[in-house]
Amino acid sequence: MEKETRQENIFYLILWTLIFAAAPVRLLFRWLSGHSLTFGAKEMISAWLAILPFLALFLIHNFLIAPQLIKKRRTALYLALLSVLLVAFGSFIFLSHNNFSRQGHPLPPPQKHIHADAPERRPVPERGPAPEMRQRQGDPGKRPGRPGGEPPMRPETMKIIMGILLIGANLGAKFFFEARRGERRMELLKTEHLHNRLESLRYQINPHFFMNTLNNIHALVDIDPDKAKESIEEFSKLMRFVLYDGDRPTIPLARELEYLDHYISLMRIRYADSVRISAAFPAETADEQIPPLLLASFVENAFKHGVSYERESFIEVGVTLGDGMIRFSCENSRQGAEQQRKHGIGLANVRQRLDLLYGGNYTLEIQEKPTTYSICLQLPAAPPDHHEL
Repeated sequence: MEKETRQENIFYLILWTLIFAAAPVRLLFRWLSGHSLTFGAKEMISAWLAILPFLALFLIHNFLIAPQLIKKRRTALYLALLSVLLVAFGSFIFLSHNNFSRQGHPLPPPQKHIHADAPERRPVPERGPAPEMRQRQGDPGKRPGRPGGEPPMRPETMKIIMGILLIGANLGAKFFFEARRGERRMELLKTEHLHNRLESLRYQINPHFFMNTLNNIHALVDIDPDKAKESIEEFSKLMRFVLYDGDRPTIPLARELEYLDHYISLMRIRYADSVRISAAFPAETADEQIPPLLLASFVENAFKHGVSYERESFIEVGVTLGDGMIRFSCENSRQGAEQQRKHGIGLANVRQRLDLLYGGNYTLEIQEKPTTYSICLQLPAAPPDHHEL
């Protein structure tokens, strides 16, 4: 909101600077056009003094009266203050115009210079059009428009109308900038809401993820203590990743693949040769970015729902890069349709994260077959648009 207020004030400053600059420019052009007027500091100051009442009207309305309507929604108070302001402005215009008219001095009539030796001439009656023609043409010394040569509108009335138009323009500009503030406020609220939702999803995913991992380590403590120690070492690497990278909006793809490698190593320790596990990751990555624990959630669900000690089980994970896209695939054996439907909170939360971060700019395909369950995810290698999250 500070940005919109600063832009509004800059807009007003530039506008009034142009208005004050236009007055001497107008006088200069009139002087260059041959009008019978002088051009100097006195004339410019007079032109600026004529603008000052409108500047005062604007400042009082913009900073004192308009906020009552725009920010505080006090319509009755705004109308009352505006009425007082217009009455004061109109009174000032009429009083200043009357004082100026009383202080003005009409020019003396031109003097005729008669040579001393010149013979006296009798005035010759000036011929002119007939009375009816004179009445039709009007007096050339008077302004046309109304009977008697009066202008269509008095100058003070014109100034008051200009003041009302100035207030209307100021009110329209303030409504425009207030609408922009409202849009900005809505964007901030949406961003904050999105941030809170993503944080909630992260807090749900991480405990669920570690609960399964600790259960795996607990199963090894009595069976193979050496493997349990090795599992704890791998688990500490996972914890280090979550502590330092889990709260970031995005991380390098290499860091996510390193996390997957540690997790798959942990699963290999637990299942040994009972589960066929394969992982194919790119040897080198560039600047690809990805939200943390996004791919790990799919792999965790694959191990949770695709492994059985009674049937042959397998887990196949792969990541490929190309054309500015990250392609992730995960396929696992299916251990019963009823069990496969219960993917836990992990996969559901991953879907929500994808929708919130990427909108419709990603592809997630899930294929359920009688004996296999596969996921194919394709998303941009560039970080999502929500950099502030």
